[in-house]
Amino acid sequence: MKEYTVKELNRMFAKSIALIVILAVLFGGVFGFLAKHRQHTTYTAEREIMISHNYQAAVSQNNDQNAQVMADQNLMPTYEDLVQSKSVAKKAHALLPKKLKKAYSTDDIYGMINAKSHQQSLIMNIKIKGSSAKDVTEIANVTAVAAQKELPKLKAGIGTVTPLSKATVGDATSETTPHAKKYLVAGVALGGLIGIIISFGGIVIKDFIRKNSK
Repeated sequence: MKEYTVKELNRMFAKSIALIVILAVLFGGVFGFLAKHRQHTTYTAEREIMISHNYQAAVSQNNDQNAQVMADQNLMPTYEDLVQSKSVAKKAHALLPKKLKKAYSTDDIYGMINAKSHQQSLIMNIKIKGSSAKDVTEIANVTAVAAQKELPKLKAGIGTVTPLSKATVGDATSETTPHAKKYLVAGVALGGLIGIIISFGGIVIKDFIRKNSK
């Protein structure tokens, strides 16, 4: 390999750094722009329901109160499936205001419902995700009411289904994806790596050409 002078090395080093910086900035900008262009915000609204029996009545009837509580807790996964059923989605759709009925189909509502019970609890959390904070809040509230009305029809002896505090628009959470900063960092890293490869490859090729041209 050819021996380079300090001046030549400094020149090559400066060119390499410039190329790396330019490509890093370029790729970072492109990736950041793509992320911003593709960004989508998803809103989540939540409302809880409680599913229980009249445990005081169970005691008065000489039934084991603890056994009834445990039985209800063990059935919570089944109740989750019922809340996420087409029957509840259909009822929720029927309870929506006219404007939202036109905007969302029963299948849309069905796909938006996610029910999850708390461990060792009779409380179930209903989550609704969508592109509008106001809409998902309304859908979460009517879904809880729909569950209250439909679950006793779907499961005999389910007990009392009680919707808890209403979901509000202010309590809705949001998540924006993809994350522009992550794309920006990835673009800078990729651009820098390509710059390093090109710089090193250029030096090797130039040295090879010089060596074979003698």
